[in-house]
Amino acid sequence: MKKTLLTSLLCVAMAVTLTAGCGSKAESKDSKKPEKKSSVETTVDVESATASQVEEFLSDSDDNTMLVDARPQEAYSGWALEGAANGGHLKDAALFSARWLDCEYSESASREAYLERALKDQDITEDKEVIVYDYTGEQAPAVAGYLKEQGIENVSVFKANELIDAGTDLESYENYDRFIPTEIVKSISDVKTGKEETLSDEAKAVVGDDVSNVVLVDVSWGNAKQSTYFSVGHVPGAVHINTDSYERPRVYVPEKRSEYAKEWRLISLEEFRDEVCTQYGITKDSTVILTGTVTDPQGRLGFMLRSLGVKVYAMSGSLTVWSYNGYDLDTKESTLVTPEPADSFGADTIQNPDEILWMDDIKAILNGEVEGQVVDNRGKAEWNGKETGYSYHDLAGRIDGSIWCAQGSEKEGEFFENVDHTPRTQSELKSYLESNGLDVSKTLAFFCGDSWGAAKIAYWCQSADLNTVKEWGNGWIPWSN
Repeated sequence: MKKTLLTSLLCVAMAVTLTAGCGSKAESKDSKKPEKKSSVETTVDVESATASQVEEFLSDSDDNTMLVDARPQEAYSGWALEGAANGGHLKDAALFSARWLDCEYSESASREAYLERALKDQDITEDKEVIVYDYTGEQAPAVAGYLKEQGIENVSVFKANELIDAGTDLESYENYDRFIPTEIVKSISDVKTGKEETLSDEAKAVVGDDVSNVVLVDVSWGNAKQSTYFSVGHVPGAVHINTDSYERPRVYVPEKRSEYAKEWRLISLEEFRDEVCTQYGITKDSTVILTGTVTDPQGRLGFMLRSLGVKVYAMSGSLTVWSYNGYDLDTKESTLVTPEPADSFGADTIQNPDEILWMDDIKAILNGEVEGQVVDNRGKAEWNGKETGYSYHDLAGRIDGSIWCAQGSEKEGEFFENVDHTPRTQSELKSYLESNGLDVSKTLAFFCGDSWGAAKIAYWCQSADLNTVKEWGNGWIPWSN
């Protein structure tokens, strides 16, 4: 995309507006002002469930009774939060986080569209007997009150701290740590900026006692002033990485008119390792935590780093959850973080070359040489060839043999994430993929125009242990050119 266009589309809010069902650079810059967070209150009377009722469900669950976890998605997936001894959710529980009811929000789709979808897709219906649980006793009443307002009458609440601490009936995702809770990032940020001297126990369990090898990153398009690094703010202590540093605009088709000649292709992993990583002080021994207002480039950069064997996390819930928890963002130009370059990355091999799929991989799938499906997550107009979807590209159409599975729509929102930008449950993601004709036992090579959205889909799905979902690092624009 041309710099003048990108600058005019500078993102000014906490979340992106979904315009074409795919995370293009244009889409990631255009958004509305977010709603302010308000406290969740419920005046609905809700009875308490007994431990024996919950244990009865856990030992012999029936189709009419269900458990609903009201805690944050991070706890549901596997992180031990709020002082709990264990992470994960009670066996067979659905997820409906209290945070969804009042987190900051700014997308074109309504908040209610997300909430209604979570109820429908997890079969939380009026005929069910629903037990809503949490750890502290503070979140379940809000969710239970909301469910009652939706016409689900048979609802009770349960404080499950003893069951969660016991850990005998818990389930979690193996890849839950693709994301890291804001509570842990806050402790790391405080120590790196000198606000605190020591890390929390939870942070020490992740990165050890020394934060010198931890690199906090704010990633988005543009330099610090062009991006949201100052205008919206960033996690204190985070260095800004411009996406152009690892997908540099180059002219691949010189005979095309100038406004369509450039492409933003990923650079080689070797160039990324030797030039970009060292520039930002990232080595093979670093722990990198990705943050920022836009979630798509977190997945994109995350897979590049994972390819090199770097331990990398994306901060859960983008800046939405950071602000929800009452943490301050840094907007002062005087505190711009300047990275200290590394002499070398410290390794010469590409440790995980299959994290990202490339052009030859896609050709092999389409030719039947490798089992898999090539999946187009662009919008419907792009899939039908009515629009290119990108102001910096002029070729419309689709790849013969590909399957359409949209990332989202303006009316319904993002299909792969919750309203607070956390991943949906494994069962929801799997059901959506299969409803589009996809076989999750095979490699699913997602792509869009630049594959920003595809990277996000792959990262989010893999965090819920759907590991066959992959990002094709190139996408429609290089393919069609």
